[in-house]
Amino acid sequence: MKLMKRSLLLFIAGSVSLLSVAQEPLRDFFQAGEANAEILTKAYLRPYGEMLGTSLNAGWYNTAKVHKLGGFDITFSVMNSVAPSSAKTYDANSLGLSNVSVSGDGIAPTVAGEMESRPSISPEGAGAEGVGFELPNGSGNDKLPLPMLQAAVGLPFHTEVMARVVPKMKFGDAGEVSVLGFGLKHSLKDYIPFVKRVPFLQLSLLAGYTSFNSSTEIPGTEQISVTDGMLDISSGAFTSRVLVGANFPVIALYAGAGYGSANSDFAVNGQYTVESLQEIYTDPFTLGYKTNGFDFNAGLRLRLGFLALHADYTVGDYSILTAGVGINIR
Repeated sequence: MKLMKRSLLLFIAGSVSLLSVAQEPLRDFFQAGEANAEILTKAYLRPYGEMLGTSLNAGWYNTAKVHKLGGFDITFSVMNSVAPSSAKTYDANSLGLSNVSVSGDGIAPTVAGEMESRPSISPEGAGAEGVGFELPNGSGNDKLPLPMLQAAVGLPFHTEVMARVVPKMKFGDAGEVSVLGFGLKHSLKDYIPFVKRVPFLQLSLLAGYTSFNSSTEIPGTEQISVTDGMLDISSGAFTSRVLVGANFPVIALYAGAGYGSANSDFAVNGQYTVESLQEIYTDPFTLGYKTNGFDFNAGLRLRLGFLALHADYTVGDYSILTAGVGINIR
């Protein structure tokens, strides 16, 4: 358990650090004025905003079987979502920016992409504000690993309840984070005669909700002074899935198909003084990202006594590779 806890803390710190990569670009965008900064920031952060919500709906299960009454498991998993190529760039010319011109073809990297040569933004036209600057580079990291510690216990009526809890913790410069989630899994095996007569076949229905909150400090620069700058992230994700599997003494195969939705808000809070514009922006904007749709995953669990190792792959707009280890009783 100590090893699982230490691993969880290490992965959470790493994940929050990735989400805070956008600190410098956030400041840079204010040089184009507040309204343009909101538009540019939303396009730049979109992959991480959508990957976060998608990952929160993964990792709920590693078998279609429901625990017997009093049975339980404690599982540590890492859900690693991957951004598609289309999410690594954005077209600044198509964003509807006001009173600015964009050099070149306008194609710039998102936080998940990376480009050596990038377009520049320059003020243009009546009422233009801002200064010229090169659009910021991305992190070059198209993956967002999200760790999760989860427990489940079997209840009467072929049902089990699951919980995900990470109390609010501070991780130094990486900020602070908290996670809370609840889920239910109910066996459908007894309702279908064919499945009921085959001992190794499993069929169940799952529903789960996870909330995620983090806060990361945004420091200032020579061009932009920042007071109480924070990037506050809150995300809520719900999934419902039908699970099917085959359980053998050592190996279990499982697959799931269903619908998931997520809402993630990235709030840029604090006071930002842009010296070149002689403007002060206070709590300038909150960016909302929504994802929803159907997906499918398949995986394998290897059970060695009480210890269980699992891995699965989810096919969707953002693919997800999940792997983990847990203690499993009954």
